[in-house]
Amino acid sequence: MSNLSKNLIDIFKVVGNDKELLRLLYYTSDPLNPTKPEVIDLEDFQEIRRERIVRAPKTNDIQDDSTIEICRICMYFGNRSNTGSATKFAYQDVVFDIYVHIDAFEVNDARSLRITDRLNKILHNQSITGFSSIKSDRMFIIGNSPSGYIGYKYIYEFISENY
Repeated sequence: MSNLSKNLIDIFKVVGNDKELLRLLYYTSDPLNPTKPEVIDLEDFQEIRRERIVRAPKTNDIQDDSTIEICRICMYFGNRSNTGSATKFAYQDVVFDIYVHIDAFEVNDARSLRITDRLNKILHNQSITGFSSIKSDRMFIIGNSPSGYIGYKYIYEFISENY
């Protein structure tokens, strides 16, 4: 397995198994209500996670079907640049596109920002993969989000081995 694919899988394991984040992505109302079952315990958990956390910038399925009302995180690698000290290491961006259906989730509880806050809590300054802790770097609004969705692009950075 290449270093980059290992890095992405390491980050996915943290993001994709965080119980609070999964609740925010799945439950339409009152996601942190302790009487609701953990998403990870639901029979169709793998399907739910596959639909809600995608390891690519994929929105065509929610863009082409206006009946789908979900929260989704697309995670993938972005820019990469040498550290300058040696060619053995590089700064690697990991990008999270957060899409939240406005009417179903965003209107009542600013769900997109709650998801962003949770991502930052579980990732920022954590040593998850590579040779440094992950640092939050930039956040942008996504101007061309699917119809009915709000989107934010959150970019984190860590140091990865080149080869």
